[in-house]
Amino acid sequence: MIQYPPYLTGKGWLSMGKAISGSLLRMWEFLRDDIQDALLLAVEKHKNGDRNTAVRSCPHCGDSKTMDCSNADIINDATVGLCCVCGYLWCTECDASLMTGVDCGHWQICSACPDQKESGFCGTLPRKCPRIKEWFRKNHPVV
Repeated sequence: MIQYPPYLTGKGWLSMGKAISGSLLRMWEFLRDDIQDALLLAVEKHKNGDRNTAVRSCPHCGDSKTMDCSNADIINDATVGLCCVCGYLWCTECDASLMTGVDCGHWQICSACPDQKESGFCGTLPRKCPRIKEWFRKNHPVV
């Protein structure tokens, strides 16, 4: 079992209240406690120089201090992006915000794709796929 520092246990994100805006804290509230803790620990490691691969700028705040979650405990997924400034969590393949978990809804569309080849991939990038674009339009309205 992973031992987290005391300030990261439970609802540890409260300790970062000044760095993360209220609306994003509310977004993180829907994530399991262990995922919240893993995200906070990843942000702390990133600040201390233990950097994961940077992904493009944050789609929420535009800051370039971002990382993928390939080395974040519990998550271990390079397709999950995390902004180390505002805390925004998103799918790096289609840009969907990940509000309730780290599994993006577009993966279900891909797994049911009639154009899927033996490799499990149809050859269309998620941001270019008309099925995913329609799902994104319906499920992720511009705020």
